Amino acid sequence: MKKVLLIVALILFAGGLYVNFAMNPSTEQASLMNETDTSDETADNVDTDATSDAADDESENADDENETADTEEENPEPSEDESQISFNQENLNELYNQAVENNETLIVDVLLPGYYTEDFMTNLEDRFDTDTIQFNTLDISSNTTTLNELSVNDNSDAVIIDALQIMDYNDEVLPERDVDALTTAYMNLYNSDKVVILLGNANVHEHENLANVLDEDAAYFTENDYYYIDNQEVSVEDEYYDYDNDVMTSDVEDEVIANIHSFLISE
Repeated sequence: MKKVLLIVALILFAGGLYVNFAMNPSTEQASLMNETDTSDETADNVDTDATSDAADDESENADDENETADTEEENPEPSEDESQISFNQENLNELYNQAVENNETLIVDVLLPGYYTEDFMTNLEDRFDTDTIQFNTLDISSNTTTLNELSVNDNSDAVIIDALQIMDYNDEVLPERDVDALTTAYMNLYNSDKVVILLGNANVHEHENLANVLDEDAAYFTENDYYYIDNQEVSVEDEYYDYDNDVMTSDVEDEVIANIHSFLISE
């Protein structure tokens, strides 16, 4: 009987052990399971944070691009017409820059004889195409043999003077041409703090004597450091001179205007 009871007790004890180990995992196993769960949660959190950071970066980049676009719209690049002009002559460029800084215009007096058309000054202004330069027209009625002091505006910054080769030819005094009278008038204006420029003529009469004078003047004035615009090479397909109205043709004037612009302005 005792043996029977001992066997029953052993069976019950073994059953208890089995239930205890089968129903409750070891501490090590529980720890591993917890670590696995924690790792999965951490990975999920990392993925979520990375996705959130990427979204934030994209949002910031989009904001930066929008701000850049807004800035470009608020501060557009100046157009070519609004850009400041640069003169080839240093002294004239300084006067121009000072005028622009003071919200003023550079004033240029242009002294012309009667063989220029009425459209010449309008076309000259159109060629420069700026509100920062004001051109004023003044008349010269003398040839070099009768030339005296030239009158210009007190507030002008620069003066362009026709060199009067055509005038001397038209008045039939080309052999007596007085270059000294022209240079004296030039220096008087120069000493009055004006930038002075001589405007050479084209050989509108296509005459050898006029061509020789134009060549001699170009050499003399440039070698002696006068500002001189050389137009002796002007060439057009049609007529050079309108003898009915005693003026240069528009084709010649267009070439002269182009030479004035290229002499003065740095492209």
